[in-house]
Amino acid sequence: MGGRALAQNQFDELDLSGTDTKKDEPKKDEPDVVAPRSTVKTATDVGPTSAAKKTDGQAVERDTTQDDRVKSVQRKLYLKRGRFELAPSFIINVNDAYYTKLGGAIRLAFYPADSLAISARFSLMQTLPTDDVRTAKRNLNSRIFFSVPIWSVMGDIEWSPLYGKVAFFNSILHLDAYLVGGGGVVYTETSAAPNRTVNPAFDLGLGFRFVVKDFMAVNVALINTTYVDTPTGTTKGVTQNLMLVNAGVSIFFPFKSTYREE
Repeated sequence: MGGRALAQNQFDELDLSGTDTKKDEPKKDEPDVVAPRSTVKTATDVGPTSAAKKTDGQAVERDTTQDDRVKSVQRKLYLKRGRFELAPSFIINVNDAYYTKLGGAIRLAFYPADSLAISARFSLMQTLPTDDVRTAKRNLNSRIFFSVPIWSVMGDIEWSPLYGKVAFFNSILHLDAYLVGGGGVVYTETSAAPNRTVNPAFDLGLGFRFVVKDFMAVNVALINTTYVDTPTGTTKGVTQNLMLVNAGVSIFFPFKSTYREE
């Protein structure tokens, strides 16, 4: 009886429902998992690199703005104020089909201002007949009265109102245009007594300078000199127009501009 009661008590203590919950066992201490710490660069770490990049950028920008900048109005390649100009040139006439006048000229000028000059020009020339003279005399029995200038001395005022640039092949030439006018004398050979005479004259023309260096330019001018002469073969005075092309170089003294634009 006592044994049966003990067995009964043992069966009562058994849980046959299958829902026996295990008691939570205390977990062992596990090491805390710490997320990897992101590396943050301080200002001292990135300072030199950033500064270098910034400096490089500023340097590139400075180089670009200083070296590659194109000014809308550029300074003149050379200035003439306070300088002398010596201009030797070759001369030939372009308005006489029967007689060619050719020779040389030399001109000296002083520039009190960059666009104004006072000049003196001496020309020496020779008169040569063309084939048209022989044709006119042989076939038409014509008589041609012509002037024979030997030399001339002219004093001129020059004004340069234009300055610009022109493209020539792959180069840019600085162009200086000027007007010239003045008076002087022309020494000619004539049939009237005496055989040679000095004639008052005045001239008017247009010229261009193509600047090569600060001290040198290529000079081309078309100048018409008007005077009254008694041509060979007649005793009547006739107004003569001697239109000459002057082509040469201009040398400026001193070699470097002494004045600068503001």
